[in-house]
Order: sequence, then structure tokens, then C-alpha cells
Amino acid sequence: MNNNKEHEFGRHGEVILKKVKSIPKGAKLIEEGQKIIVGHSESGHHHVLEAEHGVTIKMYEIDGKTYLDLPSKVDLVHQKSAESHGTQTFAPGIYIREIRQSYSYGERIMRRTID
Repeated sequence: MNNNKEHEFGRHGEVILKKVKSIPKGAKLIEEGQKIIVGHSESGHHHVLEAEHGVTIKMYEIDGKTYLDLPSKVDLVHQKSAESHGTQTFAPGIYIREIRQSYSYGERIMRRTID
């Protein structure tokens, strides 16, 4: 694990994690594991939460929003050989994951920011 300061908010490329009080009632568990991709990259260099051995991260969804249950500190890493986003360590807790978007003036639509 990375020994950097533990965050309760962070931006990692287009991925934003913010600590919240709780996961809304009715949210469905969609994935769990020691490593979970929280931001898919078009080039395959994903943004991945990695927990210590034996720790399970849980990902939930409700109403188009994604929540993460981090039972202990975890690292957010960028799977790229030339690490363009430094590893961030997040404190235990509940987080909402947002994907940054930007406005395409040519297409007149909001688009996911490409990392």
C-alpha cells in the first residue's frame, strides 16, 4: 500500500471520489473484490481501487449513481506504464464516484472527459 496522506476527496483523471455519509437505501451491489475498476479508459489504462490482501471493496449503484464502500484505506492507481496520475490513498468510508464531463460545443452535448 501507498503510505501517502489519506484523502476523503480526490480527482484522478476523469474519476472523482467524494466521501459521503451513507449509501442510499435500495442501492444494488454490482461488484466486489480486492481490486475494482472505477474508471474505464479507452486505451486500457484504467483507474483502479486496490485494497490490502483480505480486504473487500464493494461497489453499489442506484439511480445512475455509483457508491463505494471502502472498509479500510485503499489506493487509487492508474494502470499505465508512464504513470500520469499519481497514486492516491483514500481513507475508509463511503464514497460517491463521479465521472467528469465536459461540453462539446461542436456537438452541443455533454461528453465524458477522455483521459
